[in-house]
Amino acid sequence: MTTPGTDEQLLADFLGGRRAALGELARRYERPLLGLALGLLGGRRDLACDAVQETWLRVIRFGRQFSGQSRFKTWLYRIGINQCRNLQSATGRPAAGDGEPTLAGKPAPDPAPETVAARTDQHNAVRRAVARLAPDRRAIVLLCYHGGLTHVEAAEILELPLGTLKSRLHAALEELRGMLGATCRTSETEAGP
Repeated sequence: MTTPGTDEQLLADFLGGRRAALGELARRYERPLLGLALGLLGGRRDLACDAVQETWLRVIRFGRQFSGQSRFKTWLYRIGINQCRNLQSATGRPAAGDGEPTLAGKPAPDPAPETVAARTDQHNAVRRAVARLAPDRRAIVLLCYHGGLTHVEAAEILELPLGTLKSRLHAALEELRGMLGATCRTSETEAGP
């Protein structure tokens, strides 16, 4: 039995019969997977939880098929994204559902109420804008900014050439800038002089 450390070692330990190794992997990835699923599924917590649960079931069922050609994290996120797509197809609902998508954590508490309100408004505007992106662009933004993955890792997960990922990310960020700029201009107009 290998010493727990890398994700790949933990998967090997789990496949070798050490059940606690799967628990350690879940501790490492449960929250990031849920955040990604929430973002991809338009904030639908019920669907996101189902996607994450099915992701772990697939790790259990198909863990022996992990070839090690990619990192475990890449393989896991690819499974999670596929489960989100499957749920979207099964429910017939677009990725941007009724709820608010979840990005990174909430802003740190600030003693000044105006500052907290402004940050909350900004976070909500970003969440709404990300939810309006096309599903492929939303996945790239969520992986790179919410998931904190490198462009290389995100490209591998999405099975895209690196250049394609970068150009789609650039287009997504430009689209977000446009949406957020329009939101800011609308807010300024509504607020008056």
